[in-house]
Amino acid sequence: MLRLILEASTPTVTWLYAQDQQVLESGTLQGTVASSLIPSLQKKLSTPSPPEQIVVGVGPGSFSGIRAAIASALGMAAHWSCPVVPIRSTHGIAQQFPEVTLLGIFSDARRGDVFATYYAHGKLLRATTVHPMSELPELLSRCTLSVTSDALPSVAQHATPTAQHLLASLASQPLEAQLALAPLHLRPAVTPAREPLF
Repeated sequence: MLRLILEASTPTVTWLYAQDQQVLESGTLQGTVASSLIPSLQKKLSTPSPPEQIVVGVGPGSFSGIRAAIASALGMAAHWSCPVVPIRSTHGIAQQFPEVTLLGIFSDARRGDVFATYYAHGKLLRATTVHPMSELPELLSRCTLSVTSDALPSVAQHATPTAQHLLASLASQPLEAQLALAPLHLRPAVTPAREPLF
């Protein structure tokens, strides 16, 4: 399948154009997604074939980056007549640690909260949940390895998702049919009661 993949959940925005698992072209965007994606694609792809699918990392991460990537993808998809599908940006981090028994990926959810997503050997174990920052030490204690894509206290290991890592994750786990094409860090109006972690 010919895909365009966009990852804009962190300040370093990446994209790639791939045929199955073969990267045809890739790039890092300078400036905003909206202002630099099309020029970057035009510079790297002299005569791009329309992709069969556009994949966008939906976080958790930068609200403005993810929203801009989704809007850009929808605009291109309308022109190319192809679908836009979401993928968890955390898949791109988990892909970097496939040997870890229980990987916890944490990021700042603001308002004194933290996002937590769990993977076992590179595969999603528990989807992203929101916890009070005060619970972070307990959450960290349950993990074989903990990483963060931003500057969280107590989490020493830093890792960021890239379009390249998202592409690699597509070979090991399918896209989630129920995942919404919207930033994952948007909160529900009312936070439901927390379920047990495991």
